[in-house]
Amino acid sequence: MNPGPLRMKNLPLSLLAFCLTLAVTGCHCSSSPSEDFSLRVVLAETSVSAGMKTTAKAQRVYDDGRVVDLDASTSQQWTSSAPQVASVEPQPDGTVNVTALQPGSAIITVNADEASGEATLEVTDARLLSLQVSPTSASVPVGSTQQFTAQGSYGDGTTRDVTSSVTWTSSNTTIATVSNSGLGTGVAAGGPVTITATLGGVSGTAQFTITPPPPVLTSIKLTPATASVLSGSTQQFTAQGSYSDGTTVDVTNSATWTTSNTAIATVSSTGLGTGVAAGGPVTITATLGDVSGTAQLSVTGWTSAGSMSTSRDSHTATRLDSGRVLIAGGRNGTTTLRSVELYDPATNSWSPVGAMSNGRFAHAALFIPEHGSVLVTGGYNGTTPLRRAEVYDPASDAWYYAGDMAMGRYHHTITRLPSGNVLVIGGTDGNNALATVEVFDPLTSIWFPASPMSTARFHHTATLLPSGKVLVSGGTNASGSLSSAEVYDPATDSWAPAATMVTSHSLHAATLLSSGKVLISGGQSLTGPSSSELYDPDTNNWSAAGSMAEGRSRHTATLLASGQVLVAGGDGSSYYNTAELYNPATSSWSATASMAASRGAHTATLLTSGRVLVVGGEDGTRPLATAEVYVP
Repeated sequence: MNPGPLRMKNLPLSLLAFCLTLAVTGCHCSSSPSEDFSLRVVLAETSVSAGMKTTAKAQRVYDDGRVVDLDASTSQQWTSSAPQVASVEPQPDGTVNVTALQPGSAIITVNADEASGEATLEVTDARLLSLQVSPTSASVPVGSTQQFTAQGSYGDGTTRDVTSSVTWTSSNTTIATVSNSGLGTGVAAGGPVTITATLGGVSGTAQFTITPPPPVLTSIKLTPATASVLSGSTQQFTAQGSYSDGTTVDVTNSATWTTSNTAIATVSSTGLGTGVAAGGPVTITATLGDVSGTAQLSVTGWTSAGSMSTSRDSHTATRLDSGRVLIAGGRNGTTTLRSVELYDPATNSWSPVGAMSNGRFAHAALFIPEHGSVLVTGGYNGTTPLRRAEVYDPASDAWYYAGDMAMGRYHHTITRLPSGNVLVIGGTDGNNALATVEVFDPLTSIWFPASPMSTARFHHTATLLPSGKVLVSGGTNASGSLSSAEVYDPATDSWAPAATMVTSHSLHAATLLSSGKVLISGGQSLTGPSSSELYDPDTNNWSAAGSMAEGRSRHTATLLASGQVLVAGGDGSSYYNTAELYNPATSSWSATASMAASRGAHTATLLTSGRVLVVGGEDGTRPLATAEVYVP
């Protein structure tokens, strides 16, 4: 409104003075809008979560109610009372961007036109924007587990592990479940199942597939199941695992290998067994998880069996029912022995027992199962061949008279017939070889004559054949070493010639093989002392069985449980400590471990353990008291 010109006529003096004053200060006494105002801050949001932004602007609020936004034309100064809580950033248009930094309160202030205004901003916790479940996909067999984790991304740019804060769910609990801590468990093959983590309305997911359970190892088979090596030699074992789905896998390198006795044999982490010392069998074990497989490893060789109290050769060795071995008589240099000793394999020890009534060597002894006793026949006492027979009773540790043979003899043979009677064949009376044969009845202790052989002989062998007949081979007489052989038939008390051997043999060894054939090894001969022959009773034929590495006589030959034959010691060009094995399957010879001592005229006895006890003998200079055990 334009007030128009001022009129002063007839006005009071005081009013005139007031009007003059207004004219000087520029205040218009008119009806124009009021110019008085205050400043205020307007926040787009008064509460913001950390990490978020909002805007603010300044306004003039006039006394007359008008509100005017300040723009860039007006100089403004913005501040935050708590910059760590909220920061301000003026914009070209005169507004301000406000960034919420952390929970708390901040006063946002503006100064302009010599006035100020303010507003309070509340900053709350950062808002969860998204959830990430890890791994995003997983696959496990039935019964196995998978740990899932949840990572939250927040408005303030931070990420947090919220695995224990979220709610976990599975879209199909018949296939997979998930625990409150995010541990997924396979229940049944299938999927994928959706695993969901939820927090404050925000969710994240992962896919979980359950595969069929893996095949289970059910057994382990070791190959070979049994093996034998020399001390210092090795044997590779392999382990084959069988699984529940029918498959087999070589687990040799993944199994854990152990041995039951490292003093005898060790085994490497790859199943390589090494012989350390003769003995065994030790158990080789391969283990994978809770499944194991075993094999047996023996270390072939010789171990000490102690020493007898008396050195002796040309003695006898007889295994008793108890498994102990009775050593009787023999000679010690020029002394003929009556003494008897007993070896106990269980304790590897020797003990003296009752002595025979007569000292004797080059005699023969046989176990009589009906009585559990040992029959000793003939022998030489240093001056006279003996007729007298004695029986040892282990129960009473006593010797009993068992009658006299028709003639004294030594270097003869003794064989138990299927009837239980005992057949004594040939030998020498000190002057001549004998063809005579006698039979002993253990039930009556009576001797009676049997039909004589066609050829007198001693240093021969006698072998009971599967037919019940007895094969006599080789030996010697005044003509020298013999190649002839004869067969005795107890049913008819008659002798029949057998085919002639390829080579003459004396002081040799004969071994009945599991096939029913008879192996003749070594012996003194005009030719081929290392040769061996096989007799086939079914065809009455002899055939070569290869040659030993060394020609030997007065050795021993023992049938092992494996079917092989162990030949040990003997003498030839010298006395031997070597030993060889004959394999009937291949009709071949191979070397095995050597004895500690060279010896001939010793004894070898198969123990109940399958080991072989070798006792005494002589080494060419003296008789021996030592004994050794061969471990196959």
